Amino acid sequence: MNSYHVRKQLRRMTTRLFRPRWWYVLRARTSPISSLVGTDRGTPVDRFFIERFVQTEGDRIRGAVLEVKDRQYTTRFGADRVTRSDILDVNRENTSATVIADLRDLAPISDDTYDCLIVTQVLQYIDDLDAAVRSMHRVLKPGGSLLVTVPTLGKLDGHEDHVAGHYWRFTPDSARYLFQKRFAPDKVEVQGWGNVLVATSMLQGLAVEEFPRAKLQRYDPLFTCGVTVSATK
Repeated sequence: MNSYHVRKQLRRMTTRLFRPRWWYVLRARTSPISSLVGTDRGTPVDRFFIERFVQTEGDRIRGAVLEVKDRQYTTRFGADRVTRSDILDVNRENTSATVIADLRDLAPISDDTYDCLIVTQVLQYIDDLDAAVRSMHRVLKPGGSLLVTVPTLGKLDGHEDHVAGHYWRFTPDSARYLFQKRFAPDKVEVQGWGNVLVATSMLQGLAVEEFPRAKLQRYDPLFTCGVTVSATK
């Protein structure tokens, strides 16, 4: 064996010796570590960013508030600023819902009804996005706020929640384009979140508690994992 082949063999041995433990776990897997997006391990990674966004925009959650599926964020972040709290769902089996309607139409709701709409991780299930944004804009009062989160990356879920399909993924650019059709450009704030570590952990179903918080919070636009939108009418 000549010196070239000796060096090559030594590099292979060194690489194998110092590979991190997770490499051996991931290399043979075609399924995630958790198929429950991390809920069985702790806090799902996307929830960390979604809740941070809603908390940051908490002052907008006031007066009459409409939230999709439940009033979790209305209660947590609206506190005593909320005077009316409604829950929207298209699924009649949701006994907590106070408004049964399709987000693409919102026919039961009059114009200029709400001061704030909270719509987290919903629009990916809506086939007609323009109709949804138009109807949300319609039911907002002038000066009212829309708080939206949408995914760029992650598990294609939702079928267990009686949704018809999973249609879309969003970038900051596509989200901005969508909402600026109805809202004035200077009234729309769009931000992305994520990096390659966040992307990997989301796909594997790992939890926030398994990673250093500082690394999760570093944003790399090349590896955006989700988008937040705040828009004012």
